Amino acid sequence: MPQPKVSVIVPVYNCRTTLRRCVDSVLGQTLPGVELICVDDGSTDGSRALLASYDDPRLTVRYQPNSGGPGAPRNVGLTLAAGEFVQFLDADDWLDPRALELMVAMAEENGTDIVIGKYVGVGRNVPKRLFRKNVARTTVHDSPPDLYATLAPLKLFRRELIKDLRFAEGLLSHEDQEFTAKAYFRAGGVSVLADHDCYFWVEREDGTSVMQQGGAPDLDFFPAIGRVMRVVEENTEPGPARDRMLRRNFREEIMPRFGAAYLAADAEARAVTEEGALRLIRAHLTPGITASMAPFFRQVAHCLEHGLHRLLPEIVRYRLSDRTPALLAKDGLIYEVAPGFGELPDSCYDVTSRLPFRCELNRLSWDGGVLRVEVKAELPGGEFSDPVLVLRSRGESKRTHTVPLLGDRRERVAELDVAALRPAKGRWDVSVEARLGQVPISTRLAVGPVDLPGPAFLPVEGGRPLARLYATDFGNLSLEAGASDAAPDQPASAVVAGGRLEVSGRLPLGGGLGLRVLARQRGEDRVETADAALDGASFTARLPLRDWAPGTIWRLEYEIVDRDGTVSGVFTPRDLTGGRVGLRRTAKPYTTTKGSLAVQIGERSLYLAVPSLLGGLARRVLRPSRITPARTARGTRP
Repeated sequence: MPQPKVSVIVPVYNCRTTLRRCVDSVLGQTLPGVELICVDDGSTDGSRALLASYDDPRLTVRYQPNSGGPGAPRNVGLTLAAGEFVQFLDADDWLDPRALELMVAMAEENGTDIVIGKYVGVGRNVPKRLFRKNVARTTVHDSPPDLYATLAPLKLFRRELIKDLRFAEGLLSHEDQEFTAKAYFRAGGVSVLADHDCYFWVEREDGTSVMQQGGAPDLDFFPAIGRVMRVVEENTEPGPARDRMLRRNFREEIMPRFGAAYLAADAEARAVTEEGALRLIRAHLTPGITASMAPFFRQVAHCLEHGLHRLLPEIVRYRLSDRTPALLAKDGLIYEVAPGFGELPDSCYDVTSRLPFRCELNRLSWDGGVLRVEVKAELPGGEFSDPVLVLRSRGESKRTHTVPLLGDRRERVAELDVAALRPAKGRWDVSVEARLGQVPISTRLAVGPVDLPGPAFLPVEGGRPLARLYATDFGNLSLEAGASDAAPDQPASAVVAGGRLEVSGRLPLGGGLGLRVLARQRGEDRVETADAALDGASFTARLPLRDWAPGTIWRLEYEIVDRDGTVSGVFTPRDLTGGRVGLRRTAKPYTTTKGSLAVQIGERSLYLAVPSLLGGLARRVLRPSRITPARTARGTRP
């Protein structure tokens, strides 16, 4: 039997309700050469019988007494695996049919040892920043994308990489983090597949999963996390990368232990939690990590380090209450007023760099070169004043343009004349600045659910006269001046009259830009142009047709003209009227197969043209209003 391409390992324990979907998702993969290894860890709910009902040579099932956690069954699966790659899958979860095909292809194309396929949370949160875009090759040391944000083993591993790694056994939870951390640091490269939903990660509706039940007890939990943190320190140098990884352990694992379960515990159990956390704080906490953590962490850490155990329950209880602390501006810094303030150092309550100042778009629109911005702004726990909207260049000059935000406490409006600014080519960020007392505060403007308007035509220093609004990877509003985007199609009317083609429409221009209408002859280099007359947002251009030869087709375009560049685009038809051009020619505006506006010059037969011309002359001569009655002699009849 040929070597399987991928071995999928599933630890099974009392998950009959979800197990069939899990198994079927693996057997239904589009990738050939997949083997599925299910290790039943002493299930009592019928999972064993369900596995026995399958008759598929690709499925291998092993049964064993309950081991006390998923580590042991995963290890059994590793000893049985024969695939070039190994994918770990939990029995509550399932894979998209193309998941393994796409992940293997990415690993082989980039020569990487681990591929993380995009997670989709089903009733639970999953890492999102990691999957903003595909990453062909990276390492755990790089940020972005910050691989260390996910320490679950639910990934595709090259089996050679992990052949001697094993999971901790007998742990109810967190048995996987040391395994994953070691694999990260071993890997020569890791890929992130972000443009296809691969792994559907489920939170049990009945709340019976190990993690939903609180996970491993503290006596087992803290030593397990300590081993993971030591792996980090053994493979990194002191500095930002190490702090970033250890900060994740403090934030995601250690601090959540100070929650509802801590308050419900007796004094002895609380002491176990406090002592376990304190050991890790003393061993791994750095000033850089402390400065970047939330006030709650700083308060808990200070209490633990200085034996202020009496304050801990009050601090935890206040945090769980979801109350909004009042904000206090003092000596150029901003603090939250919460339990222990005034007794613990002020630094434990400093929120200056992480102020909950939030600003989100309500509406956004262009009026020529003027950007109208409607903003919802709030600062829980404080009252801000003097808000302004700021457009700031990312370039070396850091040029800014500022306008006031006017309105009530939550909804404010600003009109930013970007055309008058004549922004330099490049990217500009939009933010909101204000004051809390005498302390300046600021935040980026979040796009939220608002649809962004299309590009606007306005002068750009050193670039094309086109500006584009976009949302950054973090969901904030920015503007690209001199954008390389194709200019948007513009609707226009085309009328043939008096031997000329009149093109008209609306095209809002900012900052005194010029507009030309171009007629480009198909198959030839010939181009006819006419400067458009502008009246506000309306334009009209007239092109003489007298020397346009019969049988020719001309595509109509527009060109926005500025001293530093031009932008060209095509017209789409709105109202079309054809007509004659002289004795033997006609001009007919029409819509091309691509939906753009064009004009075709036709030739009329002389037999048709002459009678038509004579008829026209006769109608002019014989028009009743121009016939003069004959004079008659006086007294006689005519």
